[in-house]
Amino acid sequence: MPPTLPRVNEPVDPPALRPAVRVVLLDEEDRALLVRWSFADRDVWGTPGGGIEPGESHHDAVRRELREETGLALAAEDCGPCVAHRTHLIALGNGSGDEPARWDGQEEWFYLVRVPAFTPRGTLTDEELRAESLHELAWWHLDEVDRLTDPTAAPPALTTPRRLADLLRALAADGAPAQPFELAV
Repeated sequence: MPPTLPRVNEPVDPPALRPAVRVVLLDEEDRALLVRWSFADRDVWGTPGGGIEPGESHHDAVRRELREETGLALAAEDCGPCVAHRTHLIALGNGSGDEPARWDGQEEWFYLVRVPAFTPRGTLTDEELRAESLHELAWWHLDEVDRLTDPTAAPPALTTPRRLADLLRALAADGAPAQPFELAV
């Protein structure tokens, strides 16, 4: 007998969401430090960050992720405010592509950190970064971020979140909002 779908009024299991932090790093020229993930069909540019480990606070995760990916040793008091939140439904595995998805998506909290420009070089090796599909870190002027998704670019890229340029412009112009923005994909 084939499986049946639950009735609309019956409870279903909630998605398994990986808790994660993202960091909007802006320098004194309002350039944003972005990371490039490379996948089989396209590149995706977004903010540094990653999963929150069990027992780890958001600020501790911000500091660890920045150290691992960018080399920035951030003091606890410099973590900055939470400026945005989103739930991103996407199958996530172990990063190597050889394992089935363990998560149905991520619940992400974005933190704003203002820093002087620096040359990013994290504590993870290039091999460890590539195992997470992370291939590049670069400072981008805000007007350049829109061009990342130019459909005529070869190859075209995506940004995450999709309206990353709008988020960066708002934060550069107005600073942290009174309440975190709720972001779409």
